Amino acid sequence: MKLDLESIRNLAENIEKYGLSEVAVETGGVRVVMKKEKPGVPAEAVKYGAPDQPARADRTPAEAAEKKKESAFETIDAPMVGTFYRSPAPGGEPFVREGDEVLAGAALCILEAMKLMNEVKAPKNCKIVKVLAEDGQIVRKGDQLFAVK
Repeated sequence: MKLDLESIRNLAENIEKYGLSEVAVETGGVRVVMKKEKPGVPAEAVKYGAPDQPARADRTPAEAAEKKKESAFETIDAPMVGTFYRSPAPGGEPFVREGDEVLAGAALCILEAMKLMNEVKAPKNCKIVKVLAEDGQIVRKGDQLFAVK
């Protein structure tokens, strides 16, 4: 099976047509999982996780905003959903460490989404106070990655 847009649409239609709650397909090293939201369960309560990682319940937007207020430092947040990697290669040196001073545009980490590696860059000159995400952790858009000043 080739995973093109039409195939993905067909999978989504089959969820409805056959009353399925989940469909998973893997081909050519690409895995697509589609889940139908359960009535009465808010989307924020759905758990996410990679096979080698325990699933975690994601924070609600209100909880994320409250956590952000508690921080005395500015944060650099995830611009998208993906897997957080501190280094360009497994076992490699991290892009940045706590205490590093970085220039605007410097690579801070990689977010992997659907086998695409996306660099997250510093929006301005800053000092990395704390790395807030764990290497290999799945993050949501808006999750805090770095505390900076």
